[in-house]
Amino acid sequence: MSYLSQLSGWLTLLIVAGCTVGKTICPCEAPEVIRLGEKEIKISAQISMTDTTALSGMSVKIWLSTLDHTALPTNFQADYYYLRSSNLARAAFEGKFTKTNTDIAKGIMELEANNVPRWAQGELVDIAVHLVDSRGKIHFLKKDTLSIQPINRY
Repeated sequence: MSYLSQLSGWLTLLIVAGCTVGKTICPCEAPEVIRLGEKEIKISAQISMTDTTALSGMSVKIWLSTLDHTALPTNFQADYYYLRSSNLARAAFEGKFTKTNTDIAKGIMELEANNVPRWAQGELVDIAVHLVDSRGKIHFLKKDTLSIQPINRY
């Protein structure tokens, strides 16, 4: 009987420990397409150098869109982005978006940030976006190995 009670105690301990340990997805493991409700959302992005005196770093533009080009899910927001360079001497960078333009009906969210440090033109960068859905659940979308483009003149 002692053996069964010890086994029961260990099983209880394992179950409790398993329920209290949770893994949050790391931006480096994020997919390029996620499912929010019935919609699949993909990421596209561009990073370019800036040449204005007010902006001495880089500009990041990100587009989130539904795969079927229908309306975006309601009540989700993109609040942060993360950059990780292929140059491992650089620390990863986290920033907030400076401009957001959403067309829910067309299934497009445009995000821009101009508060990005200057890295080298041609450098390869991974970019991840931090999303929060209507239930407060966190999601990440990531675009791998984007090359930093030269000054973007419109």
